[in-house]
Amino acid sequence: MNSPSIHADHAAQTLQQQVKKRSDKLMNIFLPCYFITGLILAPLYGTWFIAIAVGSLLLVAYYSAKLLLPRSPLYQYVLSTVLGIFMAQYIYQLHGLFEMHFFAFIGSAVLITYQKWSLQIPMFILVVLHHTAFSYLQNTGTPGVYFTQLDQFGLQTLVIHFVLTAVIFFICGLWAFQLKKFSAVFVLKTIEVEQLQKEAEQANALAILNHELQQQAKELAFINAELEQFAYAASHDMQEPLRTITSFVTLINNKYGDVFDDKGRQYISLVIDGAQRMRYIITDLLEFSRAGRNGGQLEDVDLEQTVAEFSQLYHQQITQQKATINFTGLPVISGLKVPLKQIFQNLLSNALKYSIPGKAPVIDIKWCQNNSHWQFSISDNGIGMQAADLEKIFVIFKRLHGSSEYPGTGIGLAITKKLVEYMGGLIWVESEEGRGSTFHFTIAKYSGKGQIYMATEQFISG
Repeated sequence: MNSPSIHADHAAQTLQQQVKKRSDKLMNIFLPCYFITGLILAPLYGTWFIAIAVGSLLLVAYYSAKLLLPRSPLYQYVLSTVLGIFMAQYIYQLHGLFEMHFFAFIGSAVLITYQKWSLQIPMFILVVLHHTAFSYLQNTGTPGVYFTQLDQFGLQTLVIHFVLTAVIFFICGLWAFQLKKFSAVFVLKTIEVEQLQKEAEQANALAILNHELQQQAKELAFINAELEQFAYAASHDMQEPLRTITSFVTLINNKYGDVFDDKGRQYISLVIDGAQRMRYIITDLLEFSRAGRNGGQLEDVDLEQTVAEFSQLYHQQITQQKATINFTGLPVISGLKVPLKQIFQNLLSNALKYSIPGKAPVIDIKWCQNNSHWQFSISDNGIGMQAADLEKIFVIFKRLHGSSEYPGTGIGLAITKKLVEYMGGLIWVESEEGRGSTFHFTIAKYSGKGQIYMATEQFISG
């Protein structure tokens, strides 16, 4: 039997190889998309030469480094630099359009997949050098230089820009570091559990097997507790810099608002809105990580009361939209009260949100049962969706509409699916664009001993 340290080292190396391979595949998609983006932007100001020449050189630089140094991580640092140069290319192609600066933050987020915090450094250095040099050249009137659409990009604005950029890059680096740390712990513990199970089967000793399974359960419970603590810590630690950003930018706006023009005030507003949206995403991610993990006590849940509480909570929105919620004789079921309330609240609030403008929402709740499961259906007369999108909506962060059109983070239905499956059920949707949607979900019935029947593919017919 291998020593624990050798086994741990091998598992860590295997994990990093898997992360590297998975991230490299992702880059094979992202980099061509970056190149194509340059071609798409080229017709706007006739920058075909820049788009083709610079974009091609960047692709050659990355793939050459990867080909010549297959076992070295150096090509990953080349990738970080390449992503930063793509940002500079887009800024030039659109004559200093401010929104192109966000490609630096996109690149920083993409690099998290490698779980290596140091990859943030080359891109940050390049951003500092690029912004310093090009802002100076444009401010001094050098022809053919495009960095910003502002008349002047002063030192104060530049320093604020660098501070905010450094905070965002730091957050991404921290996330990469924490992700590597805790994913390694989780994988190693999982390997240890599997090894214990294998040894127990080979020994064919029921008493030893039961003891080891109990130990494994304790270890898994400890891992879950660690992951819960990590999720909270990550959420708290990342929200604190965001609160600092919001407070700092608000202070700048209040103190120097008269100095900025309308464009500058618009940029300040964009930073505040972006930070607020990131806080919502972090909060929802924490909620998603906790979904279905807190257990809870079985109790009788009155679903009519659950819907009534929802109606009271959303009374103002229901009144404004003149919405109607129809249901008859909803049952009292034995289950977990908090997850059930969250499932109904998520689906009912979605039915209100995705209504047709100017048309009063009509929501129908129906139910039936068999020996093992309850089945519920929540129908609406809203905007509906295409058949190709029916599976996508349960994927975390997958949105069919822009956040400006329908606010949200794209996590609600993923949480709902996770809660339904946690309670031994399945969830699916039927929909037609322009004619509404019907969400069906099943909940396993609990036996007298607190056990549940497992979900099957045989749905309840209504």
